[in-house]
Amino acid sequence: VADHSGRSNAMYGSYKPAVQVGMQPPTACHMPTLLTSTKPANQQNADKESRADEGWLDDDESGSEDKGPSEDYTFFGIDFKPVLPACLAVSTVIGGLCMLLVQIPMLSRFTKQSQVLLSAPFVVIYGIVLGCMAYCAYADPGQVKQTQKMKIGAVGGMDIEEGIPRRAHKSWQYSHPIRRYDHYCKWLKNVVGLLNHREFVIMVAGLLLIGVLGIMVDIWLAILIAEKGFFEFEIVVALHLGYSVALLAIDGPIFKIHFGLISRNEMAQEWKKNEHYVA
Repeated sequence: VADHSGRSNAMYGSYKPAVQVGMQPPTACHMPTLLTSTKPANQQNADKESRADEGWLDDDESGSEDKGPSEDYTFFGIDFKPVLPACLAVSTVIGGLCMLLVQIPMLSRFTKQSQVLLSAPFVVIYGIVLGCMAYCAYADPGQVKQTQKMKIGAVGGMDIEEGIPRRAHKSWQYSHPIRRYDHYCKWLKNVVGLLNHREFVIMVAGLLLIGVLGIMVDIWLAILIAEKGFFEFEIVVALHLGYSVALLAIDGPIFKIHFGLISRNEMAQEWKKNEHYVA
């Protein structure tokens, strides 16, 4: 938009609208009037941060997690979140036993391969996944044990102090802030932070691998059963195939999200609050 002298106001970093707010523009070529706040951008950000600190912003907007978990997984007034960790652990153990005691022996019988060699990779995968699952559920996620304040300046005789690390965040579950806070996991009933983030990612990747390998083995067995005629094992194979598909459907999106976060060196809390969002 050019002024009367023909120069573009954008060159000078300012814009004076040709019409005032609430007036009808005389021609269609005028720039539409933008209704914006009269406060500067830095003042708006400061106000938003102060409101977020007070805790009355919307949780979805501010990413506040100083409260308990949401009402997800609540059906007919019954909260199923307390049983989610048990469901995850028990289903993983049952799936592993089914694979090692049913699928692998059948596959070894049909293909004439060593059962020990076929079982060894699955034993390692299930052992790592269950170990990481237990560690993430019960280990300290990385609480700030003692706040170390550092004097960085003085204003009007008052010291300005920095209390906790930048990526630390308070959680409703712990009394101290969590270093490099990522998120609260309902399936583990624990916070994921500095000291258990790697184990969480390994667990998610291992569950994804279990689902993919389970589907491959079940489809292979279904083909061999149709060829050999051992139809009495169809129910077990079908049930394990359903479990593998459900596991992949639940764990796949979680792995995709955290793979993207890790590739960008971004925490889930920062992603939720759009701190690094760029349009």
